[in-house]
Formats: sequence, structure tokens, C-alpha cells
Amino acid sequence: MDLIQQGIEKGLIRFDEDRKNIFYIHQNVRRNYTNPEEQVQTETFLKLVLDYGYPVSYI
Repeated sequence: MDLIQQGIEKGLIRFDEDRKNIFYIHQNVRRNYTNPEEQVQTETFLKLVLDYGYPVSYI
């Protein structure tokens, strides 16, 4: 399973219907997911939390 799907299932992120905006649930932040930089930030966020066990509250 990829990181994006894991993040959705764990309640860390969600997308709007057209997948243009990503919502970071714990931070209560919406960002433009069509921006390539945001895609890298999302992957980094999910790796830190899911792979390395970094607490969401520290990010």
C-alpha cells in the first residue's frame, strides 16, 4: 500500500473530490496538491509519521 492511501486510512490526510486540494487533518490546513512541491511535502510528512513514528503534534 502506498503512503497516500495509508495516510488517508489513518486519518492523517484527505483530498477534495477533484484531488486538487489536500487537507492535513491534525493541523487543520488545506494546501494545493497540484503544486509539485506540495506533493513532496506530503510524502515527507507521511514518511515521518508512518515510517519513522514521528508524532504528528511535532510537525
